[in-house]
Amino acid sequence: MTVSSTKLTVMVPLHLQNEVIHPEGLIQAGFGKDDARRETFLSGARRALEFAFGAEIPIVHVRMAFSTDGSDLPENCELYRSVKKRGVMKEGSWGAEFYDGLGPRDHRDKVVSHNRVNAFYDSELASTLSALQCTHLMMFGVATHSVVEHSARHAVDMGYAVTIIEDACSANPPERHHHSLASIGNLVTLTQSSLLGLTDESD
Repeated sequence: MTVSSTKLTVMVPLHLQNEVIHPEGLIQAGFGKDDARRETFLSGARRALEFAFGAEIPIVHVRMAFSTDGSDLPENCELYRSVKKRGVMKEGSWGAEFYDGLGPRDHRDKVVSHNRVNAFYDSELASTLSALQCTHLMMFGVATHSVVEHSARHAVDMGYAVTIIEDACSANPPERHHHSLASIGNLVTLTQSSLLGLTDESD
């Protein structure tokens, strides 16, 4: 797959943070503790980021982080209540930090923080993308059925063309990953990290 010259592309990695990726992380929405799929995901994520870096595609890293007192997190659903009770992903904590090698490389990479499922909700993501004048988003991260799917659907409704890098996404259990991608297959383009940069005459 090649990025069309008619598309101004931005890569948007989602939640590449210790709490959701590291084996010691407490949020296991993407993997089980000793999940063999973690290495496949890490390889895909690294390959995607290398592609963007080499192709000089802007990268906007989306991270989740909550205030230390949890005051910015509602309690209207079980997910939010659980995160608040366990005190995970607090600003400044190890869990909220980017996983080694998957965070911003230099000043060209931008970082947006949010505290809901949808990366666009009450965050600076929309304004950041608007400033970059992009029309096409390449998205991936953890978890597929949560922040990836929710944010991709929102982006499509905003008018963006969206590509999801399948092998750089994950959900636990894995059925959620496959069902999520199947449910948005008519809204987005699905690809593999190994295909990024390859010529595709149908593109």
